[in-house]
Amino acid sequence: MSFTIGEVVGPYEIVEELGRGGMATVYKAYHASLERYVAIKVMDAAMSSETDFIERFKREARAIARLDNPHIVPVYDFDEHKEQPYLVLKFIDGQTLGARMKASPLARNEVLEIVTTVGGALQYAHKQGILHRDIKPSNVLLARDGNIYLTDFGLARMLESSSSLTGDAIIGTPHYISPEQALNSELIDERTDIYSFGVMIYEMVTGRVPFESDTAFSVIEDHLYTPPPPPSSIRPDLSFEVENVILKALSKKSSDRHNTVAELVKAFKQAWGVHAPERGTAASSTLDAVPGVPIFLAENGKTFTLSAERVVIGRNSSSKNVLNDIDLTGFDLKKIASRRHAMVLRRNDAFLLYDTDSRNGTFVNGRRLSPREPHALQPGDVVEFGAGGVKFTFVR
Repeated sequence: MSFTIGEVVGPYEIVEELGRGGMATVYKAYHASLERYVAIKVMDAAMSSETDFIERFKREARAIARLDNPHIVPVYDFDEHKEQPYLVLKFIDGQTLGARMKASPLARNEVLEIVTTVGGALQYAHKQGILHRDIKPSNVLLARDGNIYLTDFGLARMLESSSSLTGDAIIGTPHYISPEQALNSELIDERTDIYSFGVMIYEMVTGRVPFESDTAFSVIEDHLYTPPPPPSSIRPDLSFEVENVILKALSKKSSDRHNTVAELVKAFKQAWGVHAPERGTAASSTLDAVPGVPIFLAENGKTFTLSAERVVIGRNSSSKNVLNDIDLTGFDLKKIASRRHAMVLRRNDAFLLYDTDSRNGTFVNGRRLSPREPHALQPGDVVEFGAGGVKFTFVR
């Protein structure tokens, strides 16, 4: 059962519905005696049927209400109306981070401000012994006055039940869920929030989440077992430093992540000031390659050394400001290759080939690569940039 417009809930009059999710509905309401608008979040009626839900709700609501931080949406009150528990929160006039990102890519200064502000709020809550458990763009509010808020603290905790991956509900949002949450592990700590925060930073920087699929279960399976595509495979202009910070936050094992949110934010701020190296620096020659350095050998005998940590491959365009380390323009007369087609990352002694969501695909020895699955190059591998396109042989 939902509240209706005009309904009086305690001292609050429901004005409009602001949003509806699987577990709760949010309304804008007016508190006449204080002459102010508030947000009321009412839990789904099905939740109330659980034997210990009301007590769990009250316990978590009291804990959240003690949070006193300028960037955490404060809880004013909590109660029940017609056997439905609800929270009363400060009304924020603005939009969610999710809505903002759908409108256009975030500017560099926006990314830095949001990471710093949300990270500070999250670190504060952790010091109070409270985890969020559901960090995602829809829980970050950007007010019209420029303030940034983190909301929905403890909601996932309130909704916990005996459910697991095979149950009726998953606690946490699949695209942002940590591996240990997906496994319904009892070993949940600050690093669970760090993982979800890392996913959100990944999305803020690249414009997409690391794992997408048709089903929630497939996404969760990827969080458990699949390495995230390097952010630079989507945005080749990102620095190695930024990429390493994000990938550390997204480590499958919580012990491999940053120990605190403050540590993650500090590392990100330092890395965000470092820009990627200039493109177009891959050495090319028709002479012998440098001894000991792997190369791509073109069909006409031209070689490209793979000595850099990251080598981006595609067709250059001065008008579109696209400059790759290896330019395929002179080889690709049919324009089969994409502007940003593929990338080779050096990881210790391995050279990993990624397709960067190219239009016509990247093939190794006739097999098309998935953008999610890098290929560890082996001597003699023939790489084809689009079916019927330019072919390079990996020589080492």
